[in-house]
Amino acid sequence: MRFFLTVLLIGLITISRSSGQGSVSTPPPTVVNTSENTGAVELITPLLKATVELEIDASSFFTDMAINAVVKFPETVAEPLETPGPDSGISIINLDVMEAYNEEEVASVATISLIAIDAGLITIPSFEFQSDTTVYRTLARQILVSTPSESEAMTFTMTPAKTTVYTGEPLRIDVRWEANLITNQIRSMRCFPEVFSYPNSEIIVPRNTDLEKYQMGMPFGGRRIIAKRVPPPSNEPNKQFEKFGVVSFPIYVKFNDPGIVELPEAKLEIAHLKGKGGAFAPYAAYFNNGLFEPLASLEVFERFYVNAPAVTIKVLPLPEKGRSETFSGLFAPVSIETSLSDNEVEVGEVVEVAFRVTSNAPHGMLELPELSAQRALRGRFRPSNGYSRKWLKDGTGFTGRIRPLTTTVTALPSLQFQIFDPTIGAYQTFQTKAQPLNVKPANGKNFFDIRSLAPEITLTNQAAGVWHNDQPGIMSDLMNQTIGWLAENMLILSLAAVGTYFVLLPWVKERRRRSINPAYRDQAAAYEAFKKLPERTEEKWEAFLHFLATSFSMPGGAWTPGEAQRLRERGISETDVQAVIDMHTAIDATNFAFHKPASQVPELNRLGRRLFDHFRRTLPAIAAFLLLGSMTYADEWTEANRLFGQALAATPGEHTTESLFTQSALKFEAAAVHHKRSGAAWFNAGNAWFNAGEIGRAISCYRQARIFRPFDEDVTNSLKAARALSIDVVEDKRKLRLEFIPVRWLSSGLVISVWFFIVFLLIHHRFRTKISLTGVTFVLVLLVLLSFFTAFAASRSESEGVVVAGSLYGRKGPAYGYQQAFNEPIHDGLEVRIIEEREEWLLVELADKRQCWVPADQVRRIKNVLS
Repeated sequence: MRFFLTVLLIGLITISRSSGQGSVSTPPPTVVNTSENTGAVELITPLLKATVELEIDASSFFTDMAINAVVKFPETVAEPLETPGPDSGISIINLDVMEAYNEEEVASVATISLIAIDAGLITIPSFEFQSDTTVYRTLARQILVSTPSESEAMTFTMTPAKTTVYTGEPLRIDVRWEANLITNQIRSMRCFPEVFSYPNSEIIVPRNTDLEKYQMGMPFGGRRIIAKRVPPPSNEPNKQFEKFGVVSFPIYVKFNDPGIVELPEAKLEIAHLKGKGGAFAPYAAYFNNGLFEPLASLEVFERFYVNAPAVTIKVLPLPEKGRSETFSGLFAPVSIETSLSDNEVEVGEVVEVAFRVTSNAPHGMLELPELSAQRALRGRFRPSNGYSRKWLKDGTGFTGRIRPLTTTVTALPSLQFQIFDPTIGAYQTFQTKAQPLNVKPANGKNFFDIRSLAPEITLTNQAAGVWHNDQPGIMSDLMNQTIGWLAENMLILSLAAVGTYFVLLPWVKERRRRSINPAYRDQAAAYEAFKKLPERTEEKWEAFLHFLATSFSMPGGAWTPGEAQRLRERGISETDVQAVIDMHTAIDATNFAFHKPASQVPELNRLGRRLFDHFRRTLPAIAAFLLLGSMTYADEWTEANRLFGQALAATPGEHTTESLFTQSALKFEAAAVHHKRSGAAWFNAGNAWFNAGEIGRAISCYRQARIFRPFDEDVTNSLKAARALSIDVVEDKRKLRLEFIPVRWLSSGLVISVWFFIVFLLIHHRFRTKISLTGVTFVLVLLVLLSFFTAFAASRSESEGVVVAGSLYGRKGPAYGYQQAFNEPIHDGLEVRIIEEREEWLLVELADKRQCWVPADQVRRIKNVLS
């Protein structure tokens, strides 16, 4: 109505001016020459003035909230050339003029957004807009601007369960808000604690499980949550005056970076309606209550706030010591229970394994490592990747799937999960209980070939990163220079080699004689020690006697004057024998005299030299002796069998059962190393490792057993079954290589060929026929080939190996700093060929010719040896 009165007033003023009554205030039109050439003129009519209303819908104003106003015009106007400045007490945020399309009597609309700089009674100055005919001015308007005030009727706290945590550890923060205000007067809650936006952190508000009458929806941290609200006890029958009460709920946060976390004060603010207010939750208590109403929808209200104290939290890094790659990420206290969907299945049939994980952490912060990381399942089960999850009131339910691979499985074994105990700051291992499982054969087969599930290659190349640097090889610069120098001086070096041979031949013979003749070795060592001592000393005399004793294989201090007769028997000249006797007499006279004269030890070097030369000529060149060791070993075979029997009688799947199988395997291996039924010992060790779930070690033992028993079907079938349970599927592009042939059998063939060669050679010497010559030639060729094969296979011993680690990543170089060679880890049971060794790393080649570096202690080598 006001708008139409304004338009009517403008019309009346225009009519009065046109009738001449306003000639005093209305100046005559002015003529302005607009063109000197044409003489055209333009009449300038004075602009009319009008007042328009500044429309503001809100009734409550605050210094931190924008004030939105609208001005409507009956004709098109332009934006004002000047706007009020900061001195006016307001700050213009936005001013925009646009055409109006929805109202017939409104041509344009101006929207103004401004904010009050100070609280109190302020005046919004007038704004001036101009059209082609009229200047429109808004009337100044006074408003009362307030600021949010801290309320003593509210309290707000965010209390952490503790102030020191580890990275990744869920921290519970209890939120409590109490308001001693009437519920129907509370609106528009706002609270954005900084913990919700802290970098590299995770935060979860767990699901509310209280009774529905206590559940209340509220905005918090930019989320819609359900909290517990308990109104205070009251005898007031009219619910309109019910007090708000206490709101409480927990939040959980994980900080992924170590350091000091400073969380500032958290501000909780509400709008408090003046008057009686209105219904707080007309429809439901979840998301339709007054806390979600925007401030713009309210009329007369005031704003209250309360602050939660600041919190400082110390985040410690998880220790590296004792941490495994399969760390579950779970923190004590935690409980894990397992169960099976079916306790009787066929081999290869899918079985669901249910895990019930109970912890202080909420549902969204509980995770389990993949079942493929469980060593106890390897070689017995084929686990699938991933879990299905189910919310539980006290934790999370996980469901995984596995396939039993062999009928020897009698239980789901005890599974191990590494957890961290923050109270002691160390890692611990949590073990589940074994679950009985009966696995029956399927289609007459007692094991399931895992490779039938994965025809594709399970290891894919990693494109990122560079490979290791090449080591200098045989064609390096130094080797090239050496080869060139040898070629250029071939004749001189050849002659030098012949001369060196004759020069070194006596020394080599001497060293040879000492190595094969212990008596001569001791005698020569005694003579060398004797020569080094100075003449005419008692030490020289004692060394001389020790030299004489060792020359006759006597203990060092056993030589007496009466032993001189031995010298005559050995063919020593009488002069030298008598000289030795005289020396004994003189030395004894000195030692046993009452008044001991000065020692008169004669010179002994010449006599010692003559004796040593004589002993060298007369001592036998080859001494027949045999060194027998007195070491006795425990009967590992018997102990291994006893442990194996205990493991079979123990409860299947338990950790103690696997420990007994492991001990039995180690004892069988010790028996094999000490040549105690080597072939059978390696085979039994493989069986024990197989039952312990160590597929890689089982394969290595079966391959060692095949060196001793290459034609044994039990060994071959067991090796085939173990290989079928290995996880990694790699296409074998290798052909039969000589190092695959056991050296023991090659050596045996070589010995037999030598004897055949001797026999055929003797026959040929007797008869000298073409047939005998052909036989000699054939056996000789066979002997040469076997010699080559034996030498080559022996040189390549330990060039084959089996990965025995549960899982590891192959690298592109001999260090953990290199990129991974494959996107997926390799597992135990993968057979490799060893190409190179650098310190504690091995460069290995897979069956499909691809290569990677692995730690040396994670690969078990196959020893192709004689015994």
